[in-house]
Amino acid sequence: MIRGAIRNEAWLEFNVHRSFAGILASLWFLHPGTGHADILAVIIDAAGLPYDLSPNKYDNSPDKYDNSSDKYDNSVDKYDNSPSKYDNSPAKYDNGINGKRRVISQDNKMLGYYVFSPGGVLNFYNMSGKRIAYMPAGGRTQSIFTEKAWCGTMGNRSGAVVLGLTKPCYYRFILNH
Repeated sequence: MIRGAIRNEAWLEFNVHRSFAGILASLWFLHPGTGHADILAVIIDAAGLPYDLSPNKYDNSPDKYDNSSDKYDNSVDKYDNSPSKYDNSPAKYDNGINGKRRVISQDNKMLGYYVFSPGGVLNFYNMSGKRIAYMPAGGRTQSIFTEKAWCGTMGNRSGAVVLGLTKPCYYRFILNH
């Protein structure tokens, strides 16, 4: 558990799995064809994270090619990740305010939505449909990236999937409308 990495008066606990089994099991329930659920977004301090989740670990670095948006499978230029694809657009009911793929704040406001690409990339979009971040397919990292930077990490809190975001990344959901 990480205490203090999440900025919140209640010092939320962020459960971390040494293996990806727990996070992948949690994400399985989010994948198409299974049940969907909201993802809670919280602000984290990357400096307070253990090395295994930190952007300092090469496996979690945007400099690693498998994590980079320069890799076509992760690129917003790939149609499967593009907001112009209907499945990824805010016009699709599942991506809307009453949908099943919401990214919500701690005060229960909708920040955006998430969509898995057919290749397994987990894409995060703001309410306007702009892709804000992604988690590469393949289960090599639970880190989240913008087109050029580390943005946060996925975790599990009390059995629920949590999206821990740096302040700049969190604000991209709000300010990039």
